[in-house]
Amino acid sequence: MVRKIHKIAVVTDDIEGAVAFYTQKLGLTVVERFANEDDEDYVFLDAGGITLELMPRKSVGQDPGFHHISFEVDSVEASARELKEKGVAITKEPFDVGGGTGITLGFFEGPNQLNLQLFHREK
Repeated sequence: MVRKIHKIAVVTDDIEGAVAFYTQKLGLTVVERFANEDDEDYVFLDAGGITLELMPRKSVGQDPGFHHISFEVDSVEASARELKEKGVAITKEPFDVGGGTGITLGFFEGPNQLNLQLFHREK
């Protein structure tokens, strides 16, 4: 079902400051930015084969800090069904993020209410 860990996401109250920190201090590189009309961009950085996602606080509605671990799958819908059959709580049913990205997401709950994500992107 899971191909690999796709990304780890954190919420920040200063996207550009966080981008500067991770690129200038740690040497990560920006691989993609997703424009956000209501707030700062969502930013994906390459962290050695795993993506670090920076999420704007205002849009997410959470305090800065850890948000989720994302797992890449072949089908978010099929993976969500399989998890449900195994008794896993689906916290957000699969959905298309829109904007022509080809990205489908779904969220589920891990141990200790850990926020986990299913991720698929059409190539």
